[in-house]
Amino acid sequence: MSISPTSNAQIQMGGGAPDPNAQWLQAQLQLRAELKFDTRIEDGNTFVVIEDPVRSKYFQIGVSEFEFIASLDGQRTTEEVLAQLHANGHDTIREQQAVTISQWLAQSNLLISESTESTDRLKTQVRSLNSQTLISKINPISFKVNLFNPNHLLSAAQPYFNWMFSKWFFVVWLVGFVWAVQIAATQWTELGIASQGILSGTSWISLLVFWLLLKVVHEFAHGISCKRFGGEVPEAGVLFLLFTPMAFVNVTSMWRFSSRWQRIIVAAAGMYVELFVSFVALIVWANTEGLTADIAYNVFLMASVTTILFNANPLMRFDGYFILSDLLKVPNLYAKGTGWFGDRIKHLFLGTEKTPNLYAPQEGRVVKVYGSMAFFWKISISVGLIIAASVMFNGAGLILGAIGVVLWFGLPLMKQYKMHFSGEAQKPINRGRAIISCLCAALLVGALFWVLKAPPTKSAPAVVQFADETILRSAADGFVDEVLIKSGDAVVAGQPLLSLRNENLTLEVDALVDEIKAKTIQHRIYRQQNELGLAKVEEESLTGLKKQLAEKREQAAGLVVRSPLTGFVFARNMQHMLGSFVSQGDELMTVAQRKTKEIVVSVDQLDLESIQLAEDKPLRVALPGMALFESTISRIDPRASNHPTHPSLCADAGGPLPLKPGSKDDNDAQPDMLLLSPRFDVLVTLDDEVSKSLHSGQRGRVFFKARTQSLGSYLFLAASDWLKTQIDQAILVAP
Repeated sequence: MSISPTSNAQIQMGGGAPDPNAQWLQAQLQLRAELKFDTRIEDGNTFVVIEDPVRSKYFQIGVSEFEFIASLDGQRTTEEVLAQLHANGHDTIREQQAVTISQWLAQSNLLISESTESTDRLKTQVRSLNSQTLISKINPISFKVNLFNPNHLLSAAQPYFNWMFSKWFFVVWLVGFVWAVQIAATQWTELGIASQGILSGTSWISLLVFWLLLKVVHEFAHGISCKRFGGEVPEAGVLFLLFTPMAFVNVTSMWRFSSRWQRIIVAAAGMYVELFVSFVALIVWANTEGLTADIAYNVFLMASVTTILFNANPLMRFDGYFILSDLLKVPNLYAKGTGWFGDRIKHLFLGTEKTPNLYAPQEGRVVKVYGSMAFFWKISISVGLIIAASVMFNGAGLILGAIGVVLWFGLPLMKQYKMHFSGEAQKPINRGRAIISCLCAALLVGALFWVLKAPPTKSAPAVVQFADETILRSAADGFVDEVLIKSGDAVVAGQPLLSLRNENLTLEVDALVDEIKAKTIQHRIYRQQNELGLAKVEEESLTGLKKQLAEKREQAAGLVVRSPLTGFVFARNMQHMLGSFVSQGDELMTVAQRKTKEIVVSVDQLDLESIQLAEDKPLRVALPGMALFESTISRIDPRASNHPTHPSLCADAGGPLPLKPGSKDDNDAQPDMLLLSPRFDVLVTLDDEVSKSLHSGQRGRVFFKARTQSLGSYLFLAASDWLKTQIDQAILVAP
């Protein structure tokens, strides 16, 4: 959904021009004749909505700002208009605010100028302001493409889709919501299992298709709801974020609505309909199997998780933001908040003059809290997108990342430099305050790297496993036909545990037996006929067939899974295995000789020195549902390995360790998965009482003493390691 920002006029500009204010104060400005104005009263507050019918754009300003711009007649200068207002007792607008409003009017193409002199003088400034906006629009990391005018199409469709916003559909929506919550609560484990491998193979193609279809439905709901209340939808197109397409429609005409609840309904319509689709998809997933269930799960994932994370996030200028802004009754909350925060940060550290507050007194607390959060969120999102762009598209990604740095950080910093540091600075810095800030920053850096120490402990992921356990894997593809034991049963070596069914494998064995019989007869015939050359060929063919038969019979024998040792067997969800399909190499269950358990800790190479120092000291172990307890190290493996210690620690099983594809053998359907970086295995002993209360595969963390280092180096290394991991993961999933 595309919504033009509405605000008090001075906010729209977001800052002043780099040239002196005097040029704007001497300008003779006049509003365009075709502009329309409408008064809106909400909760005792009066606003004026400006409609630009030519470009279908809407802006909201306060009464005092409207009194100022309505007095611009093209004959008097801005300074003269301001003086006349002050003489009449309207002294709310000050010079700086008048300059900012004038700049915003020019940049928004809302005025004309009758004075040739003022036009020539301001042309360069307006062109500079508009060029900055144009540059932001052509950012290759995020850009928008208008495609067509959907207004007539939506007008024709609207009578047939009004039911989406009826009371009876709301009741159906609530029923679907309750049903979906019940499914998620009772089948949470199955949902997690279904998510494994969601991006493997070519499934990302289907995810992209579902994403596009859902976003079309999302924007269609926005358009229908806007038309339902009498609005217009003049634009529809595609927004590209890292070249990922997302549909959008322009529903800025909703700012014409006098009821904020109507505006909230329009802003929420896309999420409302898309979430209902996710409820239906989850219900279908829970009641179907195979391809239908897979498709339903993908739709559920796209329509729920992505909608909540992106569209509902109020810190981003999507649906959630506009809903929050109307609920709080604070127009243009984002611009007010980030503008206030940036201005106060500059005043605090550089001593620049404060800009007058651009919000009403009753809005103060909300604006300040929201502005602080949105400011840092915007920086984190920008950095994240730049990093993602840098590691995608091979070498072109570096170019995209560099462009993103220039557009999102370079140009704003240059603008701030001209405003505060250049010879023609509009708001010069206080040099004394700036020097003190630099000294404080230097002292803080010094304290981080030479005074303050890092936390004395580190942690590493750990998993509980049985001592001397053996993981049984499927020797062949097949369906689980019979489960002969229960988890926890004692077994003896050679005892059948479960059987698989694979008719194709049985047919292949029978076919090879028949072919060998035929080849044997033919070989005898050639020998009797003294055709020694042909007999030799048949003999070689028989040798190859017998080898294939031996392999197939070995796989067929593997359809009956037997215990390799005497002990006991265990597996999670063993009761759900019957009838399921398993591939060759899939984990089936585990057999252990004794019920004593141990903890395996996966330690990063950087922490090896610290863990060695703690070898003769007790470690603290944290496991879900248990109080913190201490234990000791029994063994440290001398070599690091990329092979996962335990499947529960891997990211594809919900663990913390990211994976990458390993080398692929000719006989393997898929390559082995390896850890992104080598890690050491550390074994921690458990006493009998603690061992009995734990189950194999239970994840936790182990805390150990760290070597002494400064807090600064600790944070730097931690950030570097995190960034490297993110880049490595982005490279792995990049097309």
